[in-house]
Amino acid sequence: MVPELKNALENTGLSDKQVAVLCVLLESGGPMFVSAVARTAKLNRTTTYDILRELAAKGLASHVKKEGAVRYQSIPAELLPAYVEKRRESLEESKKQLTEIIPQIKLMRSKGRVLPKVHFFEGDDAIKQAYEDVLENNSEKLLRGITDMDSVNKNLDQKWVEYFLNKRARLGIRCVDLVPETEDGQKSKSEDEKYIRTTKFLPADCNFPGDISIYDNKVGLFTFVRENPIGVIIEDAGIAGMMKTLFDFMAKNAK
Repeated sequence: MVPELKNALENTGLSDKQVAVLCVLLESGGPMFVSAVARTAKLNRTTTYDILRELAAKGLASHVKKEGAVRYQSIPAELLPAYVEKRRESLEESKKQLTEIIPQIKLMRSKGRVLPKVHFFEGDDAIKQAYEDVLENNSEKLLRGITDMDSVNKNLDQKWVEYFLNKRARLGIRCVDLVPETEDGQKSKSEDEKYIRTTKFLPADCNFPGDISIYDNKVGLFTFVRENPIGVIIEDAGIAGMMKTLFDFMAKNAK
């Protein structure tokens, strides 16, 4: 399997098994029996048959039947970019639809009891999605953070960290960050101008494996324990206001 092909297909949202089967079809250059595909992809026949049907439903594969025997083949390789473009357009439409119904969801929620809303996230992908809320739902354009940079650099995907920082700066969201005065903390401070951020130092021994993000009427609590990263976003104006007051006092007295 060509590594570049595998990586490109994974980025289209296909599962690992779908990628494995599609790669077999693409590299074969012609129709294949299900048994041959299964053997090459190192999957059982039943699973392979199900995946081939899924790929066919996506328009990435087709089958031909001759003398009662069914064989599968991929779409021509030159059509793959068009598939990606079609998927991009579909995602854009889904994003538009979701954006339009958000006010309806908020209205339905507002009719219930006025209690703090708590959203729980577990795992790497879920944590990354939680941080998107910090960017997409930050009308103040201000992020108050208490961050252990040593833990960030040790436990988080650094490409994603760079993506988050660049997106925050691009959206014009200013950040005031309180970090332990360690080597990693000092390095973070050296990049303040690049990321429209003001970093202030806490004592070096004031470290913890995570981050506290305070923005709008929300408080995000994240722990980056590698085996099981978790996050909690509390949505409540009273709690957020209390945390902002506490944060501002800490920032005033930080170095």
